[in-house]
This record gives sequence, structure tokens and C-alpha cells, in this order.
Amino acid sequence: MHETRLCATALQLSRPAIAVAAEAHALQLRPRAKNYSRSSRGSFLSTTMLLYLLIGLPLIKGDDVAAYVDTFPSQIPHCDMRGLPPSAISCIHLAPDGSLVHAKDLRSTAGSAKQMLMDMHLRGVVKKLRAAKQLPGRWVSFLSVYTASGPATKRKYPVVGIGKRDPRQPGLLMPNPFFVAPDWWDWYSRRTRAVARKRAYDERRDVLLFRGACGPGGHERLKLMRLGSLNGIIDAGWTSVDGYTDLETCVADLSNQLSVKRRKGDGELSTRVPMVNYSHYRYLLHMPGSATGSYSRNLQYLWSHGAVVLIWRHDALEWYYPFLRDGIHYISVDETDLERKLGELRRDPERRRRLVAGGAAFFEAHLRGDRLVDRWKKLFDGLAAGQADAPPRVSQGSACSCDAGMAAYASCEKCEITRKRGNTVAKFLGLIPKRPPQAPAVEHRVHAG
Repeated sequence: MHETRLCATALQLSRPAIAVAAEAHALQLRPRAKNYSRSSRGSFLSTTMLLYLLIGLPLIKGDDVAAYVDTFPSQIPHCDMRGLPPSAISCIHLAPDGSLVHAKDLRSTAGSAKQMLMDMHLRGVVKKLRAAKQLPGRWVSFLSVYTASGPATKRKYPVVGIGKRDPRQPGLLMPNPFFVAPDWWDWYSRRTRAVARKRAYDERRDVLLFRGACGPGGHERLKLMRLGSLNGIIDAGWTSVDGYTDLETCVADLSNQLSVKRRKGDGELSTRVPMVNYSHYRYLLHMPGSATGSYSRNLQYLWSHGAVVLIWRHDALEWYYPFLRDGIHYISVDETDLERKLGELRRDPERRRRLVAGGAAFFEAHLRGDRLVDRWKKLFDGLAAGQADAPPRVSQGSACSCDAGMAAYASCEKCEITRKRGNTVAKFLGLIPKRPPQAPAVEHRVHAG
């Protein structure tokens, strides 16, 4: 079985804590990038969190970047856009000084906003690496795939994606652009955790929350909706439609594909719950994405709310999924056992406490801003070691850049996105509502199936 397969394989293996402790400890002692300056702020772990960090992190055999680089000839070709179909993909070229050139301006295509968010993200990473004097100092280039389904074709040059539907797909995984930038991500996470700390866990609703869109890949989401409220312990509902004209059409199509009969309530919209109010709940559920059933960026936001995270079983993955441990950092579920496992959690406050601590430890170990930088540095260093020192072939007629020092190229169509900061970014991403939400005076309407 593939070692990085989420839930269905490695993450479903339940090894005794003692058996993995030594491996996990070895993982924690692996060499870090030297001279990388990190802030000590927010790095303290309680004894409980540290315990779960040590026993819960599996050893990942080998280095995925090194293994991928080894599949290329001695000199790795620079990314080349010639002959590629028009879609949400583009070569990204990192100049020796840290400037970024996109070989194609996605403009009004589906990936245009993601392209500019990735530009913002990478320039935040470059800022950190430049300050630490850890830029590769030479040209690095790769094909960036912005779709959730990930790379589909092996190419003669490096391919990097934000997610995969199947671990066996070609290419490497990079942090998705919705992390925005390392400093911004740390700011947003600290803000979220501060809000969560104000809401004592025992005072929260003893209910599982999920809100999400209905789309062509929403088959698992429909299965959840068809469970109904399970006697009031699940608050799940549709909030929008992705890829269909209306919710009724989406639900009807998904029902037909699953060969199930439509039920009353399957196609009803539910009240939106702003993410700032997620800390009103004891349990948060992560579902596969609505567009293709692949990863959903929503998962990265759940760890900071001080709740128990449940993950619906699926095969899609991001770069950090191999470090997740079922029963330590989260609980895996699907329609067959959600009610039973949620009932067990509701009866076991000590287990809930451990899972909350485990989730917090996981975030500290793998999802802080400096960990995003670490991942990118590994990607840059691996590619730089094998790519030609000469600049890649880039058409100045189609390439674009948002860096002032790259005046030879046109300014990308949506560079204004890269200038958003703080609350503006959060509102742009839909994480912070335009109007401050009111604390719910009454419970949210429970979706009835």
C-alpha cells in the first residue's frame, strides 16, 4: 500500500503508541535547515501536547523530494509551456534574486485567483528565505497545477500540485495558496486560537458541525446530508452551489450517480456559520472537496478552533497528510460509523481532551508559517541542485510578473490580489465575514434529512 494514502491505508493503521514512539522521536531529530531564523513565539508545547506530538507522528520513510528528483536525468529541464493545453496550469520561474515569473497569465481562467494567491504565498516565502540568506541563488522552475485533482501527466520537467486525488499521481505536493503567506497564516491562526480560548470547551454545543458547497464531486457530502441530524448531534448543511445552476440540480445529479432516491430536505440550503463561530462547537467535520471529491482546503483551518477534528475517509492528500495519525490528531469516519464514533466521543471527555491536544500539537509541528517555508525550501533546494544555471526559455509575450524588478514582462492581470493584507485577505477568502457575526442567541437550525 502507498504510504501516503489518507485514511484508506497508512492513516488507518493503528500501531501501539510505544511502537511508534521511537520512530517518531527519530523523526523529530531529523536535521533542520541551518541558519533559518524562526520566531520562538507560539512554539511552547504543554507536556500533554508534547506527548501526543512524540507518539503521534509516524516516520515517513525516505524523502519525497529527493526521490522525485532522482527520477530525472542529471540535468533537470526547466519548465516549458510549449504544447501545453490551455487550462489552470502555468510554469513558475524563481529568479536568483527571488523574483517570480509566471510563464502564462491565467487571466480569466478558473485558476487566475489561485495563481495570484500562489504569487502572494511564494513572495512571502521568498521574503523569509532572503532574510535567512537561504535562497537557491539560481533559476528554479516547475509546472504549477492549481486544480484540486492534481497533476495527471508525468512530464520531462518538474510538476508540482496543491493536492492529489490518488497518491500515485506524478509530481510533488506544495502548500496550497490558501495559506496565503507564512506571516499572514501565523497572524490568522493566532487570531483564531485567541477567539477559541475564550470559549470553554464544556460550554460549547455538543454537536458536530459541517457546512459546505454542493458540486460535481460532492458524493460523500450527499451521503452525510442523508444521515440527517442523527437525533440532533449533527449540524450539517449546504451553503452554496459549485458547478451547477442551483442546489436542486446538484443534489439530483449526485443522487442519480449514487443510485439513491431523493429525500425531502436533501436539497435545502442551511444557515451559514462564519468560521469565527466554529469555536461554538465541540466537533468539526472535514469532508472531501465539492468540485472533484479531492482535498478541501477547509481542513487547514479546523485545527485552530480548539475542537475535535473528524475527517471523512477519502484518498486525496496534501503534502502534510502523511504526518496525521488517526486516533491521535483526528478521528476518521464515514456514513457507516459516524454516529457510533461521535456517540463514543460525547461519552468520553478525557478522549476529547487528548484529541484537542493532539490536534494542537500537530498544528505546531507541521502547519505553522515556518513549516510552510521549510517545505518550499526543500522543493527549491532539490530542484536547484539539478536544474541548469542558465535562465529558462520564457516568452516575454505571454509571461507575466508582479515583481517591480521584472519590468521586461507584463504585469499579471490580477496583481491587485497580491496587495491584500490582514483582514482584507481573510474577507477575500471568505474566512471573515464582511459584517462581524453575532454570537448565536439560539442554536443554528439543524439540517433535517
